[in-house]
Amino acid sequence: MDKSNLSGTVLYITKTNKIWKIFKATKQRNFKGKIFGFDIETADDNKSFVMASLYDIQKEKAYLFYKKENLIRALKKKRFKNSIIVASNLNFDFFGLMFSQKEMLQFTTQFRGSDLVYAFSYIYKKNYTKRKGQSGNFGKITFIDTYNYCRMSVEQYGKLLGIPKLDKPDFLGQFPKTYEEFKILKEYNIRDSEISAKYLRFLYDAFELLGATPKMTIASTSMSLFRNKYLKDAFFQLKKKDLKNIFKAYYGGRVEAFKRGKIETQKLITESGEEIINKWNYYDFNSLYPSVMLNDFPNPNTMHHQHKNTVRYINNYEGVSHVEIFCPEMRYPLLPVKTTDKLLFPTGNFQGWYSHVELREAVRLGYTIKEVKETYYFTETCSPFKEFVNDLYKIRRKYQSDKDENGVSNPMESVVKLLLNANYGKYGQKFENRDNWTPFNHTEEELNALPDFERVGDFLRIKEKDGTPAVFCIPIWALYVTAYGRLKLHKAISEHNAIYCDTDSLITLDKIQESTKLGELKLEMTINNGIIVKPKFYAFQGTDMQSGEPVEYVKMKGVGVRMSFPQFCSFMVNPEVAYMKFTKFKEAIRRKLIPNEIQNITKHLSLEDNKRIWETDFNPLKLQESTPINMETFKYDKDIKLYKECLKC
Repeated sequence: MDKSNLSGTVLYITKTNKIWKIFKATKQRNFKGKIFGFDIETADDNKSFVMASLYDIQKEKAYLFYKKENLIRALKKKRFKNSIIVASNLNFDFFGLMFSQKEMLQFTTQFRGSDLVYAFSYIYKKNYTKRKGQSGNFGKITFIDTYNYCRMSVEQYGKLLGIPKLDKPDFLGQFPKTYEEFKILKEYNIRDSEISAKYLRFLYDAFELLGATPKMTIASTSMSLFRNKYLKDAFFQLKKKDLKNIFKAYYGGRVEAFKRGKIETQKLITESGEEIINKWNYYDFNSLYPSVMLNDFPNPNTMHHQHKNTVRYINNYEGVSHVEIFCPEMRYPLLPVKTTDKLLFPTGNFQGWYSHVELREAVRLGYTIKEVKETYYFTETCSPFKEFVNDLYKIRRKYQSDKDENGVSNPMESVVKLLLNANYGKYGQKFENRDNWTPFNHTEEELNALPDFERVGDFLRIKEKDGTPAVFCIPIWALYVTAYGRLKLHKAISEHNAIYCDTDSLITLDKIQESTKLGELKLEMTINNGIIVKPKFYAFQGTDMQSGEPVEYVKMKGVGVRMSFPQFCSFMVNPEVAYMKFTKFKEAIRRKLIPNEIQNITKHLSLEDNKRIWETDFNPLKLQESTPINMETFKYDKDIKLYKECLKC
């Protein structure tokens, strides 16, 4: 079959009476609508509206509103048809404007977790309508978030564009008490709208210059770039049941603390009396996932499926297999096991679905495959991403070297980096157990067409246990990217006796040869002293290797407050923290609160790590060693229950 002549994304094959989805090239489409920046100010713990602004990027003009009703009415006018209203942190601004307003019922919303990705409606005769009619007088209005493309602060967006964000007013979050305060807040609000609008315009122009079609997220935009310029072949989508099984071998990045507690500069005295100073080094890979996308991947058009108990297909073909396997005792096991809320890397006997490239390496390290239960193998490989990665990385390096008088790289460099890193995940976009929230404004016919739903206040939670795979759903590619990435990280942490790793980075005493090449390690910082508690929970003081300046870095997963290094050290004594929290959307509608309403939270966190075995309780003053969990002596009943349930899937 001549795949180059395939049109559209669906091919009808009449001889077998089957309909196949085809993943194939597309053509670029440029954005022709209008862009308006949007920002609101609130008071009374975000429950009261103070003001809002719209920044018209076409006219370089701002409009200010002191009543939300006036802004809602203004947005119904003809000039906002086929426009994008962009905010930074759309949850805050959209719900601050629309929540509890009757007009919100006319919007269709799309969520990712509790984050609002976009909301849209149609303007017809100066009103919003959820359902587009046949008349050409309907115009779409869409609210989107700059966070969909790059999760930075407005200050960072402004710095990138050379438009400085104004200083935060001392009275922010309160009603202005004087004319001067009102003026300050007005200018502050308009500047934020301006930055959001101009950042989106910059992004869309950059996307189109590179060959992409601007989409609602950076991942979908990156996918459009790949299909517009770099996808040379057409690929048939596998059957849904096969996609589901292949997804079982899809694991995320490796994040582990192999040692925990206090780390500090080490001073060693040689036999000759010479003093040697060893510092801990924090390395990361230059674009780890893009670098492994240069490898060969299974060709989806050559898939075969069998249940034979043989390692022949593992040894000779790429693919995935469901195996029972044994891992001997070792410091850094290779293969992951999914549990309730984490990824373990255990020893002992266990079973799971794994890529063949990982299974072959596991056997080389001493693992024993005891039984092969099921295999998907591919008789051919392909290299779909080589041109995409090489081209974009070359362009990125060019923009990096294009610096202004202050030594700052061309802002296009950040766009290329975003597109380069966002591509692989789309192939692993899941279609099972998904849900979305939308304002309740449905006819009986529309409700009957829904697979499953739950009404919560003025919203519907639409549940989709078994959805339809997107045409680009090719999980074998997504899981091979993460598998190749974990293999590369495993090699580095084993060779350099790492004490911590996080997806594409590691901490070691070794001095590693640095390189700016794609996929090679570079030194981010040297650590003078610090404390590792557990994965994504640590604090360091050291030197930033790019600037040469002193730096401190604190990361505390699950804590909504920033801490300095001294505050983190105090937290080790009393791991309790109080802070203000913005109420997330799902929590707000279930508890009948306002989204983003401020609440005071007090959290007491455990400092213990349950991803590895530690002989004693955590002590921040010592550097403690760990061993991997052995699945035969695994003590976490909740995790074991879920692990066994997963094996039955």
